Amino acid sequence: MIMEKDRLMLRRLEDKDLNGLIRLRDDLCVYRYEPAFLIELQGTPAEALKIIQETDLWKDRQCILGIFEKNNPDILTGFAEFYDFKPSGKVISIGYRLMSEYWGRGIASDCISILLDYLRNHTEVELVTAHVIPDNKASAHCLIKNGFQYLLTKTEDWGHDHPDVADVYTFDC
Repeated sequence: MIMEKDRLMLRRLEDKDLNGLIRLRDDLCVYRYEPAFLIELQGTPAEALKIIQETDLWKDRQCILGIFEKNNPDILTGFAEFYDFKPSGKVISIGYRLMSEYWGRGIASDCISILLDYLRNHTEVELVTAHVIPDNKASAHCLIKNGFQYLLTKTEDWGHDHPDVADVYTFDC
């Protein structure tokens, strides 16, 4: 699966992306806003890469893609994710995370746009959700910029030692 638009490309990870996965895992700034149970954080980097490569949206209800700038297609800048896919309910959630060195460059917003284009053109999804820790104002801004609406704030289990509070945003396809 490859998705492209303007300056970005989202694609399945390849073995050559292992060093990028390691760099992302080691970026502590990224994971202060993310669940502790993310696939890329489980096991060794090589084990996590294998699992990511094998996830299938239609079979596993989730899919993780690498985010790459077209002008530098061999450098992983982050992950885009479809998860919690409910085909019968026509609902899916999206997520994204960028290495901190790529923050503030519009990549997350462009990534959201690509994910939404794919869902509109290749699925029957009617509702897209995204969950954001309230302190992550930049991520919330990217969602709103792409047409998401704030729905509610709720307590969720993100795998930390304490319950996390998350703002839920929705987008009608």
